Amino acid sequence: MQQAPVEFHHPAPRSAALRWTPATVTALFELPFNELLFRAQTVHRQHFDPGTVQLSTLLSIKTGGCPENCAYCPQSAHFDTGVEATALMGLDAVLDAAQRAKEAGATRFCMGAAWGVAPRTAILRRWRPSSGA
Repeated sequence: MQQAPVEFHHPAPRSAALRWTPATVTALFELPFNELLFRAQTVHRQHFDPGTVQLSTLLSIKTGGCPENCAYCPQSAHFDTGVEATALMGLDAVLDAAQRAKEAGATRFCMGAAWGVAPRTAILRRWRPSSGA
């Protein structure tokens, strides 16, 4: 069965928000899965080398002890999940891990922290150099 094409128009400039209409979203959800995969690959190949795989490294910079009560998350302090809580890693340790990831071939370095909403100012205060360097 031939599917009617779903048109996606990306506004310029790239930073502008994409406006999804209910009809466009509905049409997208109604596509057969293999058609959706094909279209995704078509768009991907327009912008990226299809033979290249991005290698990412994920580092938990603060594990466990999250004050949020998300029933699904093993980081929550509200449940006994066996995850041992650790303090926020120091900047030097994070930079060292990022360097090791790069040397191992990672092209993206991601950091995760056990917070519902990460207190970025607290992280920046902890990581801010004490000298003017």
